[in-house]
Order: sequence, then C-alpha cells, then structure tokens
Amino acid sequence: MDEPGQTVTGVPRADAPPGRGPARLRRWLVTGGLLVVLAILTGNVLAHGPLVSLDQHIRAAVAARAATPGWHWLGASPQAPAQLITDLGRSNVAVPVLALAAVLLAVRRHTFRPVAAAAAGVGLLLVTVIPAKILIGRPGPGLSTAGAPGLGAFPSGHTTTACVCFSLVVLLILAGRPGRARRLALAGLAILWLLVGAALVWCDYHWFTDVAAGWALAALIIEVALLVGRDRRTAPGPGTP
Repeated sequence: MDEPGQTVTGVPRADAPPGRGPARLRRWLVTGGLLVVLAILTGNVLAHGPLVSLDQHIRAAVAARAATPGWHWLGASPQAPAQLITDLGRSNVAVPVLALAAVLLAVRRHTFRPVAAAAAGVGLLLVTVIPAKILIGRPGPGLSTAGAPGLGAFPSGHTTTACVCFSLVVLLILAGRPGRARRLALAGLAILWLLVGAALVWCDYHWFTDVAAGWALAALIIEVALLVGRDRRTAPGPGTP
C-alpha cells in the first residue's frame, strides 16, 4: 500500500505535504542574507565606504525638499506627522505596547509563549542596539538626536525598536489565522517599517544606512523571538506565522 502522499514509485503526489527541508533552507538563506547585509552596512560605516556618499546625497535631497513651503509642515513641529511617526520608535511607547499585547495573549491562550517571544525581542534589542551604537560611535546627520545623548547613530534604535515591537504584536496576534489575514497584516507592517525609516531620515535624525541596518537587525531579532515563543510540540504548519 502506498504511503500517504506518495505513489507506488515513491514519487510525491501533488497533495503531499510540503517538506520541512526546503522551508528550513529558505529560512537559513534569509537569515544569512540579513547577516550579510548587516555586515556590509557596518563595514561601510567603519571604513567610511562608498555608501557614506550615498547617505550624504540622500540627506541633501531630503533637506532640499523638506525646506520647501509645500513640504516643511511634515516635520516642522513636535506634532508634525513625521515627528509623530518617529515617536513610534521610542522605547517608552513601543515596549509597553508589546508587553501589554503579550500578557493579554498569554492570558487568553493559556500559554506563556507570547510573553517569552516578547521578552526575547526586547532582550535582544537591549544587547544589540545600544552596544553597537557605543562601539561604532557614528555621528548623526543633524544637530539633534533621536536617541539618548552620547550614543552613536548606527544602527537606528528607533527603527529597530518600532519594527521589532509592533511586528511582534501583529505576528503574535496572527498565529493560527488564515493566510489572507496574515498577508494583509504583513503588508501593513511593511508600510509601517517604511514610514518609520522615512520619517527618521526626513527629520534628519538618521542617515539612510542607519535605518537600513535597523531594518536588517529588526528582522533578525523578530526571527529569533518567534523561535523562542514557538510551540515545539507541534510541527510548523500553514497557520504558523
């Protein structure tokens, strides 16, 4: 008798469940790609590489546009849209939102896994972003700073914090939800990531490569945090975010 999902010859049928090998390979490729991007960006800053000139060109273009009357309102005051978007990356805003969501999900689902994932995400933020800022010590583009005084600008802590905390909130809520809901939510998260990064560059708080490094680091942290909070008693399936 044939095994489930196989023919007599052992060739998988079209209804066979997807193998875990290709999924694992894709995960390693994505992780490796993110690490390579982060290493390139870090090396570029330390060696004052060609991307530094790109940062300067982007800053000059943004500053020229931001100074015009038609666009100045976006970041001209603390209540301006760009300034409010950068506030999403403040630790006293993003971390409490993640903590509250994790606790509520843990109580509702009778499991500690959401709290474990949230704690892993915040812990990784603390042990990666601040030490990197201190060790690299890159000056920010403007006179003002989006973070604590004395810290470097690379990588962008506001970018990393906002992307990690709000993404974990959404991904933890989406666990087990239909694929359509996940796709819509992930599209919304992508827009959030872009808006936070663009607002930080627009307000002259960060160079573009600071933001790009924050994106790459955030994706790595999210991956590890979700692994920490994963239910290892069951194999990943279609409902796993």
